[in-house]
Amino acid sequence: MWLRVIISFFAKRLYRKSYDNLRERLLDEYRKLNYLTLDEQIKLLERLLISGEDHRFKYHIGFDVIAIIRAIRNKILYNKKEGASTIEQQLVRVLTNRFEMTLKRKIREILLSTTLINIIPRNKIPLLYLHVAYFGANMNGLKQALDRFKITNLKTLTPEIAAEIISRIKYPEPRIFSSKRAQQIFLRKNHLLHLYQKHSSRKFLPIYG
Repeated sequence: MWLRVIISFFAKRLYRKSYDNLRERLLDEYRKLNYLTLDEQIKLLERLLISGEDHRFKYHIGFDVIAIIRAIRNKILYNKKEGASTIEQQLVRVLTNRFEMTLKRKIREILLSTTLINIIPRNKIPLLYLHVAYFGANMNGLKQALDRFKITNLKTLTPEIAAEIISRIKYPEPRIFSSKRAQQIFLRKNHLLHLYQKHSSRKFLPIYG
């Protein structure tokens, strides 16, 4: 898409040092994905991630204008804070290790999100994000999360367990588990399963693939 090309071009020049560091980290983590096989269970994790975090992943250019406008509207009209970050933005945030709550950081993240497909195939971005995402205490990345749930063979991964894992992206599991966080994870898991069923049956403007 021409708009992505233009924004990516300027982002790489405006944030040259950040882009170079991002590119190095991205390629380094991409090389580590050989412990995962692209079978149906991995696709299940990716689809639950897309349903829960970025259901327009297939259609935007790295950032989601609709989600951004909605978040701004809800903040102004209802003083309601909600996320608008895409999977690409979240991946940029983790790999650059920039989490400060500033407009400057957010703009950098939005612009750099358009550059990722210049480095790795876009269809690998959800899997790579899972690989580096924080799921909670002693769960830095998907490998540790799978170990935490005693998933030694991906063929044993069910939609329910997959939703349990993905729910911890929004609500990371703390070292000391509280009843409040347990309830949040439980509700998030059920919501993810509902979205997964809804999106799987969608015929027009499909979410996956």
